[in-house]
Formats: sequence, C-alpha cells, structure tokens
Amino acid sequence: MRTVVVGGGLGGLAAALALHRAGHGVAVLERRPEVSEVGAGIGLPPNGVLALGALGLGGQIRALADPLRTGAGLRDRLGRPLLVSDQQALERAAGAPFVVAPRSWLHGVLASALPAGTVLTDVTVDGPDDEALAGADLVVAADGARSRLRAALFPQHPGLVGSGEHAVRAIAPVDRHALDLVPGELADHRSGERFGCLPMAKGGVYWYSTWRTARTGAPPDEPGAWQRWLLARRADWHPSVIALISATPPETVHVTETEQLHPPLPTFVCGRVALLGDAAHAMTPDLGQGACQAFEDAAVLGAALTGATVKDVPAALARYSALRCPRTADFQRQARRMNRLLGMTGPAARLRDAVFRRVPTAVATKALIAQFRFDAAGTSDSFVR
Repeated sequence: MRTVVVGGGLGGLAAALALHRAGHGVAVLERRPEVSEVGAGIGLPPNGVLALGALGLGGQIRALADPLRTGAGLRDRLGRPLLVSDQQALERAAGAPFVVAPRSWLHGVLASALPAGTVLTDVTVDGPDDEALAGADLVVAADGARSRLRAALFPQHPGLVGSGEHAVRAIAPVDRHALDLVPGELADHRSGERFGCLPMAKGGVYWYSTWRTARTGAPPDEPGAWQRWLLARRADWHPSVIALISATPPETVHVTETEQLHPPLPTFVCGRVALLGDAAHAMTPDLGQGACQAFEDAAVLGAALTGATVKDVPAALARYSALRCPRTADFQRQARRMNRLLGMTGPAARLRDAVFRRVPTAVATKALIAQFRFDAAGTSDSFVR
C-alpha cells in the first residue's frame, strides 16, 4: 500500500515511521528546502515515551530519563511548592519515565529510523487533490497547526485561536549541577506570568517563560533589549530564573503566541486523508502534551494499519479517529482551562495558590496517572477520560 505523509516535523516523521513499521511504503513530503526542527527543548511525559517506544525508539528515549527523577511540580515565583506530584510513583504506574531532550535531537532520531530517500523536500501540498498526492492509497496530513490540508477539508472550521499569551523557549548552555534549579513551573499570582525549566541529560537546561501582551505590552524586538526586558520582569523571582535567562544567547530564543484549534474537529478522517498532530488538534502547551499527542496519533495509526490492504483503509481510519478524537479533545479542553487558571492574577490567583497547597501529593499524582498512561492498541484505560 502506498502512503504519503504531508509534513516533515516531529509528528510527520513519527507517522512515517509508524507506517513503515506497519509494512507500508511511505513518502514524506516537506515544503521546506531541508528537513529540520525549529525550537528548543521538549518535555516528554510517560505517555509520549510509551508512544515513541511503540515506534521502536524506546531505548534511545529512555536513556535520557535521569534528570527529572528528582521530580518537578508547580511552585510560586520564589520556588515554594504549590502542587507537587510523586515522580517515582508516576513512573511506576505509567510504565515509563519523564524525559527531556532537544527537539533537534529527537527530530534526528526519527529521521534516521526511516529508510533513505523517504523524505522529499521542496514539495508543497495545498489540498487533498494535489498532484503530489496522486496514486496514494492513504494520505496523512501532518502539516502543522496552520495545516493547508485541514483548511481544504474543513473549510467551515474557524481554525486557530490565539491564547493572548506569548511564550519564549530556549536552551541555556549551563551545567545543571552548578545551579540551584527548581524543575517544573513557577507561577506568579501578581502578573499571571510563568517560568519553567527542565534539565536535559544531553547538557543544558530547557526553559520557557510566558506573559500576556495585553498586560505587559510588546517586548523589544532587538535580542539584547528583549533579554533585558525579561530579566527586569523576573528580577524578584527564584535566583535560577535570572541565571538561566542571563546564560542564554539572546539570538537563540524562540518567541511565539501560543494557539489552539477551537472547537475540536469532529473527526480526524476525510476519505483517504487522516489528520495527525497539530493539524488535527493544536493545543496550548499548558499540559506539555502537544508533541506527545502527535506521537500517540502515530502509534495508534500504525497499529490500526498493521497488515492492512487498500480495502481495509476505511475501517482502519475509522478506528483511528474513534480512538483519538475523544482523548485529544479532552486534552485541548484541559489545556485551555489550565491556561486560564495559571494566568489568573490578584485575589483569584492567591486563592488558587492556597487551594493548590492543600492538595495532597498522592491526589495530585493520581490525577496525572490516567493522563500519562498509553496503549497504542487502545485496549487499556489509557483512552478513558
């Protein structure tokens, strides 16, 4: 069976690997002149590690698991705990660790697992009837949050909605052992702004920071001035925040407004086309599940199509959509709620912090376990919301 994946990002390469392992010929069409991944680091909760394991990459991914075994959580701007889970208990219950890696490294791992010549660059696909897709028995639309294929297949859908919140992501080239890091996320009840950091086994610390432009105004465009602006806003936060921002070359940061696909799509399938990753369910990064859900998509799609022939495609895609739509829609809703909750300011935010501090670690851990379980065949409670 001839399959084509549109998009050579993390989700597209994962889909291609899943289809290749399912026994099908696959080509990846990438519109850019070269295949690469833009961004800084990526946090992979256990379900993302399990999904990549289903694609045959478990050993390489799990080798990077050590940095977060001390745990992480939500804290106030000074690093004092608000909502903390038991990382070891999560790992045992979910069956996989939390992993942090450079996005470029993970992209390379996925690309190197594919047969030579799988990815074709400088190929633009505008719709399902594009000449580049002629002869394909199955098309996977993995062309990102601004998917042209999704726009063509669902012309009545309103598409992406901005959150009003901007995020900067970067990797600080520092020795994680030399800093008093507080892994996880810090939230400031005064401004609704956040800062998170995750140490990486391959060196350096992945960090991110958020703010709402309607409250702060736009930061300066020039990298050095931008860095000074952020440092001024984080001056009275935990000392590691200042250390990480200061150690990062300003020209290496990535700043974007976070966005979501709202409302969720009613189906991920239209004819021979299956949507995957951000093309199907772009969400704000507040749960750290964007890429993980793309990897889950790929694993489920591969399982549904293993050994399939052309006549089996409609049933396999129907199963894929039935399994993936409810879970990803729930993550989209949860991410929107978390974005609003963590963006609170004033008395509401102080009340939020007080409530969070009273949540027992065991309760917080239990809430995450269901989220972090995953079974590519869809036979376990990993798909129960």
